[in-house]
Amino acid sequence: MSNSIYTLLIVESPVMARLIQNVAPSSVFVLSTGGYCWKPEYDPDRNRLNAVANPDQAVFRKELKEQSKWAGNIVVATDTDPSGDFIAWSLSRFLKSSLLKRGKIRHISKAGIIQMLSETTELNASHLEERLKNRHMIRTLWHRASSLPEPDMAAVAAAFSGKLPYQTFADENGYTFKSTHAVYASPDEWFPVSPDPALDEFRNYRPLSTFDIIEYAVQHGVSDTYTEAEQLLFSLFQHRLHLCNESLISYPRTDANAFYSETWEGLHTRFLQTGADTVFKPGFLRETADPNIPHESVHPLRLDLTPDRVKGELDTKTGELYRLIYHYTLRSLSMPEPLDQPLTNDLMGDACFYTAEKRDKSETESLRPVCTVSDFGKRVNKLGFITPSVFGTRINEWIDKEYITVENRLVLPGRKVLPMMKRSEYYLQLLLELKSASRENLEPETVKRILTS
Repeated sequence: MSNSIYTLLIVESPVMARLIQNVAPSSVFVLSTGGYCWKPEYDPDRNRLNAVANPDQAVFRKELKEQSKWAGNIVVATDTDPSGDFIAWSLSRFLKSSLLKRGKIRHISKAGIIQMLSETTELNASHLEERLKNRHMIRTLWHRASSLPEPDMAAVAAAFSGKLPYQTFADENGYTFKSTHAVYASPDEWFPVSPDPALDEFRNYRPLSTFDIIEYAVQHGVSDTYTEAEQLLFSLFQHRLHLCNESLISYPRTDANAFYSETWEGLHTRFLQTGADTVFKPGFLRETADPNIPHESVHPLRLDLTPDRVKGELDTKTGELYRLIYHYTLRSLSMPEPLDQPLTNDLMGDACFYTAEKRDKSETESLRPVCTVSDFGKRVNKLGFITPSVFGTRINEWIDKEYITVENRLVLPGRKVLPMMKRSEYYLQLLLELKSASRENLEPETVKRILTS
């Protein structure tokens, strides 16, 4: 049936499937995998990855096989994390169809689904298989190396290495500061600062990543735990407005602090229509996302839908989360504000330090680098140990396991990781080397060499 105009769209979440089906064109039929229809089984001795059928999903597999016979296009719209990649790969093995494509859901609306279907890419099953096998191989051989701690513990220690850049700092009174540029410094190093009234610098708010939103949700009392913040964010994305049958925000699982260029143009038009009393951010200051990344920053899809206008449709916590995202997005779209009494250090290059606290900055004489929840998430994400989709859950798990502690949104190594901090730079280099090697066709001997070097 290759001439059929019927498109089979496959997603992970049953709730997402129902929402998308309600707004998708009539030629699109949506199926949900409901998680793993096959379970990964890795043979480290033969370096083989298998997809073992989940007996609880037999009905789905039968329907999938039937629906695929009628489809002219089959689009897999799973997340681009290891879980989503495995689902996409196992679907490819099961269907054995040349019609398979991969899609990225940006928002739940008819226009959003049509855009996704027009921008699908080839589902490269061989590439996915290599990437998944590399991940399993590294973890298997890591656990066989008796001299190494749990991978998650090593990643936490590595995140506090002095070899990583910082943009958040604290003074001797506990107030937090941001820097205009990233600064490399040891986490236990204090450095002197002084006001520079002649300095002409600005505070530039960046678009929101998932890591930022989850931190802010707890910081501002919208949610009690990071897990709850994660759930609230996805619930907000899934909510559909009665007045227009569309979602309020863009896709909520992203590590980006930037918008696609076409999104900037659309937001510019909507920003002007709101009658805002601030100037829209000029082009040379905009954070523009690479069009090839899976998802841009989270943002309201319509700026005319203010928090007050939609609060009757949302429960209290979800409404407050939308308010937070809405107002932070407006800040990121506006001309940066002049800094009040920025602080500098002659050895830190062009970086200057500022805080939103209403206080006399002359009280601050020195700063030290610190790591917020969001900073920490971005670092561990780059090491391949946290994805935006499970960030909140993982933070609470690591708190419970005493890998980290969190106080006033600042993250510190927990009791079980503190003894490992002397080797934090070693773990950082080890994890970065493994991540770099995993992009290629990896051999067990290569992993063993890296782990024992």
